[in-house]
Amino acid sequence: MDEKEVLTRFKNGGLDRAQAAALLSGAAGAPRAASTATGPEPVVFHLPDTWPDRAADGPALTDRPAPADRPAPAPAPPAPDRATAAPIAVVGMAGRYPGAPDLAAFWHRTRSGHGSASAPPPGRPGDETGHYLERVQDFDPEFFGIDAHEAALMDPQERLFLETAWEALEDAGCTGGRLDELTAPDGTRRSVGVFTGAGSGDYALLAARTWTRERLVPMPLSGQWSLPNRLSALLGLTGPSQSIDTEQSSVLVAVHHALAALHRGECAAALVGGVRLLLHPSSRRPGAGEGVGALLLKPLERALADGDTVHCLVRGSAVGHTVPHPSHGTAAGPGRRPRTTRPAHLAAAGPGDAPAQRVLREALRAAGVDASAVTVRDDADSVRALVGDAGAATGAAVLTRAVLQLRHRVLAPGAGRAEAQTWETTANGEGTGSAPRRICVGARGHGGADAHLVLEEYVPTARAPRDPASTTAELFVLSAPTPAHLAATAQRFADLLGGPGPVPALAVLARALRTGRAAMDCRFAAVACDTGELVRILEQFVRDGAPCADLRNTDADPLGLGGIPETDDYLAALWRAGHLRQVRALWLSGLDVDWASLERAHGSGAVTVPLPPSAFLRVPLWLGGEEGQA
Repeated sequence: MDEKEVLTRFKNGGLDRAQAAALLSGAAGAPRAASTATGPEPVVFHLPDTWPDRAADGPALTDRPAPADRPAPAPAPPAPDRATAAPIAVVGMAGRYPGAPDLAAFWHRTRSGHGSASAPPPGRPGDETGHYLERVQDFDPEFFGIDAHEAALMDPQERLFLETAWEALEDAGCTGGRLDELTAPDGTRRSVGVFTGAGSGDYALLAARTWTRERLVPMPLSGQWSLPNRLSALLGLTGPSQSIDTEQSSVLVAVHHALAALHRGECAAALVGGVRLLLHPSSRRPGAGEGVGALLLKPLERALADGDTVHCLVRGSAVGHTVPHPSHGTAAGPGRRPRTTRPAHLAAAGPGDAPAQRVLREALRAAGVDASAVTVRDDADSVRALVGDAGAATGAAVLTRAVLQLRHRVLAPGAGRAEAQTWETTANGEGTGSAPRRICVGARGHGGADAHLVLEEYVPTARAPRDPASTTAELFVLSAPTPAHLAATAQRFADLLGGPGPVPALAVLARALRTGRAAMDCRFAAVACDTGELVRILEQFVRDGAPCADLRNTDADPLGLGGIPETDDYLAALWRAGHLRQVRALWLSGLDVDWASLERAHGSGAVTVPLPPSAFLRVPLWLGGEEGQA
């Protein structure tokens, strides 16, 4: 018996440790034909105390029965306690769901309990009642610098996720210099991971219907890998970039992977999201749904240092496999008989309680909280009326609904609640105040992949007010890829500031735009002393079509100040002295201004607030130049 066979039998349980050691010692000490007195020393084998539970190319070793003369293996040691892991903050979010083009509309539907079931939108054949998005053929390629022909070949799921991911980054104030400042331990900038879940490639199926040997039409990419990879490539993100497919639980599993990457320091922030569109007729079954959502995660300590708005905390997560969907691996097809039981040698002999409860307990343990401290639980059923069975988008909707409930401190209609109600807190059991609100989010894929997250509200500490003595005016900046985009975005801010709803303080608004938005080729800037003055300036800009600083066909920074080391000191001196109009003129000329550095020099850190996203000017893009959908 050679060495390989001895090791194989030891791993398989056919030999105990003593037998294997004896055989290996004999093999090592046996004379070899090629050996000489001056040859190498005999090989000494060291057997590991334990072997992996699963061989690289075989079934689970722990499923094999142990020999009668071999004692039962000792239980595995408990996993390290992760309850002390630093909490992760949700700092940005965006989404689009049936009947809800943004999260404000989605929260309104969530709180009111209104469903979204309808017939397919115009242009989609069939009459299956489902939960559909409007105008999924529309996209704004110019905003992202993508050729229109290439964009027409992109899966609409990918296009929709790209727009939503950008909106989530803008919601976090993380598309400008603050994105550059997210660095890896080695100093690499834009250390952001992207973890996504997506549905099947229906768009490629539509293209395949028109492909023939006589008509070799271009085919769109059909791999789910492109969903995160394109975003990472377009924005120069350097963290992990991967797609996950576990059906309804995809996004929650993606969050689990993102948390691990953040704790290991593989990225400074992580963007997580999912999307599902029903483009091929075979996907549109009754009750199916569509949607897209994205959230940006950061370690809480970093989020607070950056002045982020924290929507809630993710305290722990767990994934596992539970009982699969009844249709998974059991459906009878032509010439097949349905399988009602598993073969005896494959039947699991697990613990007595349900495997799903084990995953939930593990998530609670990772969060460091007792089950009694989490009284609210949401799963796929909680969003069924809102999005139906939306595949990968289901988990995004469940997670978004939970975050919104924590942020608004309102419980949406659900099990035992016919209507929304204020989320009251409970005593923490120690007589020192109220326990934080917590919610457990779960989803299970059709194949049995189960995932749970434990979310907790974030109660901010009092923030020191900004010293207003330095200036009474504020510098407000906007930019976009084209003048039309810029005018549309300016209109959004005019509507916000001139509308009936609450608006952020002018200083906070201006600072959030300066530090949190990307500087693009077409620029608008104004110095205003109050919100009313700024509204008038914005409305005049939109109404009169006043020229903006358009740097697309000119040499940006014509004076070459960006290449002079003294420029940063010059800008800081202008900023400290309150010469905002001079700084405005330099920025409009194309000079890249490090606003975050100026804010720090001014004695105040950046503070982000939820603001309207940049406007997209969408146009219909479809296979073969056709506007309609399948």
